[in-house]
Amino acid sequence: MKHYQRLEGMVAATFTPMDARGDINLSVIDKYADLMAESGMAGVFVCGTTGESHSLTTGERKAILAQWIKSARKRFKVIAHVGSNCQLEAMELARHAQEVEADAFAAMAPCFFKPSSVKDLVDFFTPIAQSAPDLPFYYYHIPAFNGAFLSMVAFLEAVDGRIPNFAGIKYT
Repeated sequence: MKHYQRLEGMVAATFTPMDARGDINLSVIDKYADLMAESGMAGVFVCGTTGESHSLTTGERKAILAQWIKSARKRFKVIAHVGSNCQLEAMELARHAQEVEADAFAAMAPCFFKPSSVKDLVDFFTPIAQSAPDLPFYYYHIPAFNGAFLSMVAFLEAVDGRIPNFAGIKYT
């Protein structure tokens, strides 16, 4: 298993800026990124639950991530949340994260057809993680939102050797 640089410091879960009509407002992200850099953030977590990921289209999520990477200017790490109820969409978002040079990516378990076992969870994530093999992959564990109340110790044991770019768990 490949070893990745450990994330250290504060990683902020970013809001997705929107205008009065509810359209994404990419022009705000430059100032937002400046604030994150001035605040000493080690990284930002883009399009997670705070960032309204499940309320956005795939195109919007791609545009937001690309803008964050551009605006960050390597001053801090940019971690993309690619999770979706649709595995193919999550795979597409993971490929995009690698293409635009995100520093890492994460995905939460689906919240509609919930995994009933650790094996189901690993099976769901394997092709997603394989879609961006050069980036560290994190499991975004948030069972209160998606109902995936599974043992993380068992998950760590099951993922070992199955997902080579697995780097850790964002535990919420």
